[in-house]
Amino acid sequence: MKNLKKAAAVLAAAGALVVGATGTASAGSYNGSCESAGGEICLYRYANYGGGIYDTIYSKTSYPGSTYYGTSVLIDNTVSSVKNRDYVNSIEVWTGQNYTGLRVHADPGLDLWDMAVFWDGATDNAISSHCFSSNAYCPS
Repeated sequence: MKNLKKAAAVLAAAGALVVGATGTASAGSYNGSCESAGGEICLYRYANYGGGIYDTIYSKTSYPGSTYYGTSVLIDNTVSSVKNRDYVNSIEVWTGQNYTGLRVHADPGLDLWDMAVFWDGATDNAISSHCFSSNAYCPS
């Protein structure tokens, strides 16, 4: 009976670890929170990380139909600041769809608080695609 209780306790602990690990892994994409656990890119509507947020762990060739979390506001050509919460991979953001137009590079963990600074104010609110360096299909 003692061994049965020990075995049950070990199985319960293992189950809790699996649930915890799965919860962490599934958190990270389009949940309204900019997290480092999933290696996300977070796009914000306003400079200094204000307004709506779009958070994702995936490279996107374009944003048609994508909206800021909890809103109906489309993100294409409205992004003003970016956070790279992937601490291993860099990201590239482009002003055009399908990785075209002007490009800005963000090293792992780097924040781009105001896109207008990087493009001399000419193309603020113009992000239309992004790609993680780990993606073999990203242009180099």
